[in-house]
Formats: sequence, structure tokens, C-alpha cells
Amino acid sequence: MIYLILISAFSGAIVTLLLQLLLLYRRSPEPIARTVQYVKAVPDPALKDYFNNQQAESTQQQSDITPSASKQPEAASPKQQETTVPGSSPKQQPYSPPPSLSDPQHISKAETCDFLNAIFLFLFRELRDTPVVRHWITKKIKVEFEELLQTKTAGRLLEGLSLRDISLGNSVPVFKTARLMKPVALNDDNMPEELNFEVDLEYNGGFHLAIDVDLVFGKSAYLFVKMTRVAGRLKLQFTRMPFTHWSFSFLEDPLIDFEVKSQFEGRPLPQLTSIIVNQLKRVIKKKHTLPNYKI
Repeated sequence: MIYLILISAFSGAIVTLLLQLLLLYRRSPEPIARTVQYVKAVPDPALKDYFNNQQAESTQQQSDITPSASKQPEAASPKQQETTVPGSSPKQQPYSPPPSLSDPQHISKAETCDFLNAIFLFLFRELRDTPVVRHWITKKIKVEFEELLQTKTAGRLLEGLSLRDISLGNSVPVFKTARLMKPVALNDDNMPEELNFEVDLEYNGGFHLAIDVDLVFGKSAYLFVKMTRVAGRLKLQFTRMPFTHWSFSFLEDPLIDFEVKSQFEGRPLPQLTSIIVNQLKRVIKKKHTLPNYKI
């Protein structure tokens, strides 16, 4: 009985060793080559009409004008026969050229953006107090502070700006209407290479900052800046030329109202207030108003 147990254990060990050797020295399977498939993006037929409806409108206007122009001489010929007297020339009617069709309509019909405003408001409520969003906005504001200190007017009075507190307000900018600016450049696949939108923007959310200001003569002041209202026409561009990017800028100087309060040793400092307001408006005009824009 003992010999039977030893033989079975020995045979089991040999079988286990053979299986391990087979697993160790077996040929590894060759990986299956991945085939990369490049599929072209194709716009929906409704989007094709959205991009090309300007050409259709121009063709329709031209077809409407052509029959009316051909009917006009036929209607005028019997009248001229009745009023023509022998030896006298018919009275010439003043020539009025047809409306020009060479100037295309560069802006389509206005569209509402209520669904976008609702989505942005929902995301704003969920994300405005997250560390990631606040860190990103704080970083952008510090960059603007550094550029503000490099200007000549602010450099004479200000030595440093540090952000004490920031509030994103209680609402997001509202897109009143949006219009697709035409013509739209399409490639061979009817895909747009560039999209430009004209957007009517209005903001009343009350974004504000609390700033500690270091003055040049070794003193410090406190500054409160609140953006009470912004209204204007915005150009939103998505383009692939010369590389894929998007940008936005105002078409003309927007209407911007600031509420600025300054305090220096318990007293207001009107000179600092006027410098900050003028510099903020100058930055918006310099960076975010056409022909200037930020990618």
C-alpha cells in the first residue's frame, strides 16, 4: 500500500513537471495585426442644407426675378402701341436695374440658444466651486495681472497684485441669438473647413474679485472689482486653417459696466479705481475685440 502511494505521488510529480515544461517552451501565439480603418466623416443631409441653403436662396431669388422681368416687356408693348402717334417717338420709361444678386447674404437667420444656455447653467452649478475650475480661473487671472503690471500707466502706481478672493457670480453668460456667417467653405466631402458664428451675448452674473494691491511707495491697498454687465456681438470661430483651433472675439467694443471700490488706509482711492477700470477695458479691446482675438 505504501509503495502504491509513493508510485502515484511520483507519477503525479512527473506529469506536473511535464506540463510546466510544455507551458514554458510552447510557442507564443503571434499577435493579430490591427487594421487601422480611416473613415471619412460625412455630414447629415440636414446639415448639408444648413451649410448650402444660401446658394439655394440665391437661386430661388434669381428664378423669381427672371419671370417678372420677362413679363414686363410683354405688358408694356400694347400700351406703347396705343399711345404712339405717327411722327412722334414713344415716351421712354426710366430704367430701374434689377436688385443685385452678386452680393451674398453673409449672415443666416437668427437661431435661439436656449438649450445651450440651459446646459451651461447646469454645468456651471455643478462645477463652479470645484478645485479644478477655481484653479484654472485663478491661473488665468494671475496671467492677466502680470500683463497689467507691465503697462506704463499701471507700472507707475502699482508694484504688485495678489488675488485675495474670487467669486464666479450666480449665473453664466447668456447667448441671446446665434447666426451662421456665410458663405461656408466646404471641402470635397461637403465638410466645413471653417465655421463662423455671430452671437449676441449678455452677462449679468456679477463675477467679482478681491485684490490686494502693493503700491510703489511701500503701501498697500484693497480693491474690489465686480463685472455687473457685459453685452455685445461675439464672433465664434471654429477652423482647421492653418491648424485646428477655435477662437472668440467681439465684433465691436462691447458694453461693459464695472463696479470698482478701492480702499487705502480707510479712504477711497479714486486714482487707483480709474486706472483699473481703464486698464480692464483696454485689455478687452486689445485681446478680445476684432481684429484681435485669442486662440
